[in-house]
Amino acid sequence: MKTRIIISFLIMVAGVVCLGFFTPWWVAAIWIVLVAGVSKLSISQSMLAGGFAIGLAWIAMARYFSLHDDADIISKTGALLGGLSHQLMMVITLVIAFITGVLSGWLGGALGSLILKQTDDNPVTEEK
Repeated sequence: MKTRIIISFLIMVAGVVCLGFFTPWWVAAIWIVLVAGVSKLSISQSMLAGGFAIGLAWIAMARYFSLHDDADIISKTGALLGGLSHQLMMVITLVIAFITGVLSGWLGGALGSLILKQTDDNPVTEEK
């Protein structure tokens, strides 16, 4: 059971990182929904795995982009939001990412359990 969580988490992180560079932010949430639905995790496991996966990926990507940012966009955005520091902007990014991942994992886990429940209730029988 724990290996399923770890494998699902790693697939989520890899997908979020790959999709994060080339697609809009919400595609990562759809990826989490799909992986959580297919991986047969419980809803709480899907929520935690999704939250930590997007949180880890987004904070790593935010740090990467801030190190390669010559225009200092994060600090300027923080100044526009009332003088927030660079570190606080990173924390806000982490919180938003975690909430997005938790909600995506919740939806994926719920859809996965709904689909699995419907397929388990109706066994396939042969017609005579």
